[in-house]
Amino acid sequence: MPDATSSSIACDGCLLEYCQGKQMKRRFRPWALPALLLCTGALAAPPSPTEIRIAESFDTPTSMPGHRSRNTLTDGIMLHVVESLVALKSDLGVGPMLADSWTISPDGKTYRFKLRHGVRFHNGAPVTSAEVIWSLNRIMDPRAESYCRNQYDGSKGAKVVAARADAPDAVTIELDRPNALFLQQLANIQCPLAVLHPDSVDAAGKWLRPIGTGPYMFGQWRRGQFVQLLAWPGYQPRPEPPDGLAGAKRALANLRFVVIPDAASQKAAFMSGQVDLITAQSDSPPPKAPLWTIHVEQNLDANALLMQSRDPLLSKPAMRRAVALSLDLPTLVAALTNKTTTYNPSLVPLGTANYSPVHARGYVQDLAQVKALLAEAGYKGEVVTIQTNKRFPDLYRIAVVAQSMLRRAGIHAVVEVLEWATQVSNYREGKFQIMAFTYSSRLDPAVMYGDVLGDKSRTPTSQWTDPEASAILARIAGVSDPAQRKAAFEQIHQRMIAATPMIEIYNTPALVAVSKRLSGFVPWSLHRPRLFNVSKR
Repeated sequence: MPDATSSSIACDGCLLEYCQGKQMKRRFRPWALPALLLCTGALAAPPSPTEIRIAESFDTPTSMPGHRSRNTLTDGIMLHVVESLVALKSDLGVGPMLADSWTISPDGKTYRFKLRHGVRFHNGAPVTSAEVIWSLNRIMDPRAESYCRNQYDGSKGAKVVAARADAPDAVTIELDRPNALFLQQLANIQCPLAVLHPDSVDAAGKWLRPIGTGPYMFGQWRRGQFVQLLAWPGYQPRPEPPDGLAGAKRALANLRFVVIPDAASQKAAFMSGQVDLITAQSDSPPPKAPLWTIHVEQNLDANALLMQSRDPLLSKPAMRRAVALSLDLPTLVAALTNKTTTYNPSLVPLGTANYSPVHARGYVQDLAQVKALLAEAGYKGEVVTIQTNKRFPDLYRIAVVAQSMLRRAGIHAVVEVLEWATQVSNYREGKFQIMAFTYSSRLDPAVMYGDVLGDKSRTPTSQWTDPEASAILARIAGVSDPAQRKAAFEQIHQRMIAATPMIEIYNTPALVAVSKRLSGFVPWSLHRPRLFNVSKR
């Protein structure tokens, strides 16, 4: 095969230009997919029993856990590489990981952790309390650009007012107020307190690569092509049985996260045996066959239409409500998910302990009321733009179906298809009218509402400014009583439906197609493949 760095590479059935690191142009024939992937370098070697290959729609923008540019792939990679003091269990509670035990003071503000002995970083250095404190301080340093800083600086919940190493195996963290979710926060896969060795950065503090404690080491990263993780032979599993991200974890094969942007190409690569695991599209999964199994995961991701309340038109509550009542949301969900889930108007996920009949109360299509609301808003036929992308087919389909329903209701909606990176940038800066968007899984409704609520002038990613709803959320920050928390979430949901800052539509059902060459794969609600304890034959 020609060198993959050449500017024009001929393959059987395809022509690739600027194959590595530059825009790719191709004449594509489905039967040529294995050759295409070999050309790009993503699958530069034939399938191997020592490497599990996972197809991904996009690359990770960073190798730093919790960085402001992180995405869901970053999270999925890092949960194999880094660990925190505690880890999420299958029921989303927490179990021990780098800490063997902990105590909480009677006032709920002081946490004392006893570290596990014998744990080493990927560079061979022992884990001590000094690295735990260093890792927390790095998150708190604005120069690190950590997405997670506001989880610890008081911006969203309790503030860490002190963190100290009491002994080589003992750490104390003090908060300014009780936080019932603090342990879950430490284990949150989007924003973990990832305990890293200081050699993860250079002498000037610039990020190099994650030197963690997990069963996998960060290996090779070819941007836009793949990330390879290597089984770390020095890993010491915990003694408990596997449970979510807690318990015993063993790396039984190397991992390769392969970037294949197109869903049809992913499916073809899977069916041809080039990759071992894909997230299948609900409307076109691989057919039933003896070579693979398809798992259905009812996960916690939330698909929604965001509405920019700072937009001159959508700043009017009547206009936002007109948009909501134009949509036949149960029909939309049934059509887009092949009836694998139902409409959920709430940010509290279906089927979870905090969900109640109150959360089922949402928006019911009412075209007569829409007409009156449009008149109240002074709508004169202005264009309303729905931003979306094609990287996530669900978001594209949501936008297209919503556009059709809005037009039938008399709203001049248009769809603007953007590159995913551009859409994310617009989300972060609040530059949109309506946006089809997904919130990845959060461990508790308080975390999800905390991400949505806020002052848009300070945090453009906030979607809803409601001081009373924020106050309700703040009042349960230190409350662990399930009944009180459930009642608070019901109050917030009712206020949200009345204000219509956004339209929550459904929790994404995930179809995970897994080759029968793999043994030990277990699906779960956070929809991040866990490949430790998985072998390949």
